[in-house]
This record gives sequence, C-alpha cells and structure tokens, in this order.
Amino acid sequence: MVSRLQELREALDAFYASEYAEKTVKELLTTTTNIALPTLVQARSVLELQNWVDLRPYTHRVRVPKGVGKTVEIQRLTQPEYSIWTEGSSLTAADPTVAKATVTIEQIGKSTKVSDLLMNTSAINFVEEIGRIHGGCVAQGILDKIVDAIAGLSGVNTVSVGTAGDGTEADFTLANIADAISAILDSGYRPDHIITSPSKLWTAFTTDYDVKQFYGALSDLVVSGTIPKVLGLEWLMDPYFEKAITGGSWNGSDGEKYALVCSRGFSATWAEMMTEPVTEIYRLPPELSVYVITHLDGGATGLAPGSVCVIQHAA
Repeated sequence: MVSRLQELREALDAFYASEYAEKTVKELLTTTTNIALPTLVQARSVLELQNWVDLRPYTHRVRVPKGVGKTVEIQRLTQPEYSIWTEGSSLTAADPTVAKATVTIEQIGKSTKVSDLLMNTSAINFVEEIGRIHGGCVAQGILDKIVDAIAGLSGVNTVSVGTAGDGTEADFTLANIADAISAILDSGYRPDHIITSPSKLWTAFTTDYDVKQFYGALSDLVVSGTIPKVLGLEWLMDPYFEKAITGGSWNGSDGEKYALVCSRGFSATWAEMMTEPVTEIYRLPPELSVYVITHLDGGATGLAPGSVCVIQHAA
C-alpha cells in the first residue's frame, strides 16, 4: 500500500512539473491528453482517502467480480462451540454452520459538472480541488455504509448512558467502554476497535484517565496527536461519525447512538468491485455539458450481532 501511494504521489508530481500543468481544464479536455485529467483526479482522490478513517480493513472484506449484479451473497462459517472428548470414547464430528449475508452494491462517490468557470481553471487547481472533495465524498460514503450496517443489526449488546427522557446529550467514560467489552466477550467474541466522534473520544479520555490508563498515553494524544490504544481497543474517531449515525447532531433522544464497539471481521462485511475509486469524464450532449464522476462500487451489511456493543442514550 505504501508503494502504491508513493506511485500516485510521483505521478501527480510529474504532471505538475510537465507542460500540461500550465494548460486550462478546457484545453486538456479538448486534446488527446484528456485521458490524463480523470487519471490524475483519481490519483488525488485515492490520496485524500488516507486522511479519513477507512473502516474497510476492520470488516470481513470480500472482492466481487464485475457483472455479478447489484446483490451479492456472502457466505461465512460461524464460530462453533468447543468440543470435549473423554478417553476411550468415540469422536463425534459436527459440520460448521454457514451464515449468509446479502450485500447490495452501490456506486458511492460524487459527480461534479464542469462549468465554464471550471473549464478555465488551471489544471493543477482542478486536479487538487476536485480530487480532494471527490475523495472525501467516497470516504464519507464508505464510513456511512459500514456504520449503518453495524448500527442496524438487531440483537446487539448495549450499554446505556444518560437518563431516559431528559433530552440532553450524554457522554460515556472508559468505565462504560469496559462494560461494552465485557458484554461482547460474554457473547463469545473479542472486541478490538471502537468507532466514535472526536468529541466523544476526548471526553472519555479526559474524564477518568487517571484510573483507567497511563498518563503517558494521554500525553501522546495531546502532544503528538497519536491516538493511544486504550483498554485493548483501537480508537477510530471521525468527524463525520455523528452525521453518519444520526443524520445530524445529537440531541439526547432516547436510544441515540454515541459509539460502536466492534470485533474485526465479525461485526460487518464489505463487498467491493474495486479497491480504489475510479474517475471518469462523462459528456451529456443534450446539455452540451461535461461531468467529472468519481465512484467506488461497494456495499456493507452487518454480520454477528454478538460481536457489537452499542453505547447509547438510555431509553
């Protein structure tokens, strides 16, 4: 992955140093070099993805071939209970149970109309800005789909904070996280990451850090910006989480969700037709318009409810 990112950066640097970088977007779109524009926007989008939380590595990730349709069935063996044998007894075999998850593939991304103003923009500025916002939209879409898949599971473990009916946004502490970890372990899974917002992470870290974690871990967060691994969990904070899980701001509604404690590879599955977003130039003759479209084809669904614990407002 590191070599791939380096390759993309070198491709962008080579373009910025070339004669084509001095041209306008219109000039690039009307010559034989027009193929370079979507390729460079795509490269910039992929690099932008690195600035966001990418939940795909934490899911049961499946690559699906093109042409299979919009609905994909994912098969997965469930975790069986262990067996006990006594000396001299015959062994009894049991077939594993196959669980099926159905994923709907969608095109996640952004389409931008190349207006007359953008046509006369410097190619460098166009690649940088369109690539940046398109990459951000793809990242938001991935987070939204996976968070929705996990939060939409029925029968998950829950830890409640706040008071039902008070209409006041609540916070959670590391003690609540410990309760969530215990609930998942009791369900037979091993939790290893938590998904939440920056404000919730900060409040949890600074409320009872003196009894739950080393002082040095908090210092690392303040000084270097490195999020420490606390209570055995990787903390994945994203400013888009609040919108992804509630559609807006928290208001203390009963049952609103503040964080998801999950198990890698068990809590959700992500099916994709490509690992990187693709950028294309689309011309619409009736409008005499040109659109630049960046998309990634994929989808998510929840897997094992017991592998998830939702920290939510009391209901």
